[in-house]
Amino acid sequence: MAKTTVHRLLYSMRKLGYIDQRENGDYLLSGRFYALGGNALPYQHLSVLARPVFNKLLARFGESVHIAVLENGLVVFVAVAESQHAYRCAAEVGAFNYAHSTALGKCLLASLSPEDLESVIAHRGLPKLTPSTIVDKAQLMLELERVRAQGYAINTGETAEGVTCIAAPIFNNEGRVIAALSISGPSFRMQSAVDDVRRGVQQATARLSLLLGYRLQRMDDAIVLD
Repeated sequence: MAKTTVHRLLYSMRKLGYIDQRENGDYLLSGRFYALGGNALPYQHLSVLARPVFNKLLARFGESVHIAVLENGLVVFVAVAESQHAYRCAAEVGAFNYAHSTALGKCLLASLSPEDLESVIAHRGLPKLTPSTIVDKAQLMLELERVRAQGYAINTGETAEGVTCIAAPIFNNEGRVIAALSISGPSFRMQSAVDDVRRGVQQATARLSLLLGYRLQRMDDAIVLD
């Protein structure tokens, strides 16, 4: 379309509240736009929005990147960027796992109401997958409280021995956690880079949350990928 036509359409959408404009003149979709999609939008478009972020994380850390949602009390993988290392840790899109033993699942469980959390535990239980798996309800509650406070979760050998995973939640325009993103790899490579990976994961989830219309609540949330 002609530039004048595009400009007129953007002007109209901005007036209606579906478009925001930054100080440098760039346009972006507003929270009101994402509200149109309701609950259907994140699952359908999150993997598309995440692709550039995935590529940057994969290039920076070289380990597998995942996005997962909580369905029927289980972690379901909806997007995966697989590491190119010969020895790697990656799930397949559509695969599922227990929530209590994964960093992704801890982020998702930590966002639930007490009633919904109790329902998931009653339905799925807390099966022991490795010697490190949290199987005590009180201990899990303390872990989820820590996840809420720090804004990320770490799983070290709780689902599979020798595997470390670091995850953080992704928020929608209503401030609700709708997914989580993680980086996972062999512990012998991950342990020396935990702090750096954690920062990268939180930067990525902040960026994706912004793209979904989330408005950051704290200054230390305002971290985006370069």
